[in-house]
Amino acid sequence: MKKKNKKININFFTGKRGGFSHFVPILKQIELSKKIEYKIIVADMHLSPFFGNTVNELKKYSKNLILLDRIKNKDTISNRLTVISKTIASLSKIFKNKKPDFLFLLGDRAEVLGAGIAAMHFNIPIIHMYGGDITQGGTDESTRHAITKMANLHLTSNKQSYKNVLKMGEEKWRVFNTGLSSLELFKKNFFKSKDYLAKKFRIDFSKPLILLIQHSVTWQVRESTWQISQTLKALDKLKLQTIAIYPCSDPGYGPIIKRYNNFKKKSFFNVYKNLKLDDFYSLLKYSTLILGNSSCGILECGFFKKYVINLGIRQEGRFCENNVYHLPHNSNKIYTTVKKIIKKKIIKNKITLYGSGNSAKKIVNIIINFHNKKNLIKKKFII
Repeated sequence: MKKKNKKININFFTGKRGGFSHFVPILKQIELSKKIEYKIIVADMHLSPFFGNTVNELKKYSKNLILLDRIKNKDTISNRLTVISKTIASLSKIFKNKKPDFLFLLGDRAEVLGAGIAAMHFNIPIIHMYGGDITQGGTDESTRHAITKMANLHLTSNKQSYKNVLKMGEEKWRVFNTGLSSLELFKKNFFKSKDYLAKKFRIDFSKPLILLIQHSVTWQVRESTWQISQTLKALDKLKLQTIAIYPCSDPGYGPIIKRYNNFKKKSFFNVYKNLKLDDFYSLLKYSTLILGNSSCGILECGFFKKYVINLGIRQEGRFCENNVYHLPHNSNKIYTTVKKIIKKKIIKNKITLYGSGNSAKKIVNIIINFHNKKNLIKKKFII
């Protein structure tokens, strides 16, 4: 006999610093509800000292953490396959002991694919955030669409991605355009002051500030050294205040970090393994532009009325507007475009392609409404 008023049990899965920020507003909304309980399964980069032990920041947001065994990071393709296989094995043990009502997945990382495979075979309904996005620059593209086909409910970040998921044969009742949940973080009391940031990061806000986040491209691993060299060559010529953050653990990250550590001798350049959530977004709010190939540059910078220089093919195809400059890995073009942006007028209006910052409540309502839906795991391909 079922217990009355039994709470819905959800597992969130996270392996990367950037993805977790999208969960935070949802977790806060869940904590206002008396109908849901949750655990956060923590894996991969979060557990790596090399990438800053970001699990410590997660502990500030929640005590409900399940830590998977740490997998030693190596800059190889085979290491990412090890991450997938060990994630499947670790989650198999967890799900065998206790199956959640839903597994929440975000994005397109290798470890997320492993989590999806484990949940699918245990008949655990998967809620997938940001399926249908297009990025033509690496294995993330295929991984994202594979997770979409395993998932049972879809929360898309924009109207175009919503249409893309439907084109993949998903039933319409399973798909919701909820927008980007991270935007809900950005309330007035969330941001650090300029004085705090200036002191902590040794910044002069009367001068331009560049944030640099450049990842390797899994279809161009051998070009990683040359690509970051072009970026740093432009920065050396510009000599503008720059804060760089380590890339993610995709193959090819080693040469990027090596070049950063050599380049940090420059007085205008500082590099960090990781930045706290509120520190990072506060720096973004007050920066001149973001440079590199991070999804953040396209997804969130429009909301901040911020210019972006997006390099190479990693984010090719993402839904964006004219605040984003798409450039090849060419030092001269990077240099001239940065100079051009510095002279441009400030963007007046927020760009709301990815919503207006009100998605968390919608998402929690979807969880509650679909909790008891029959045949949620039985999928059909719609032509």
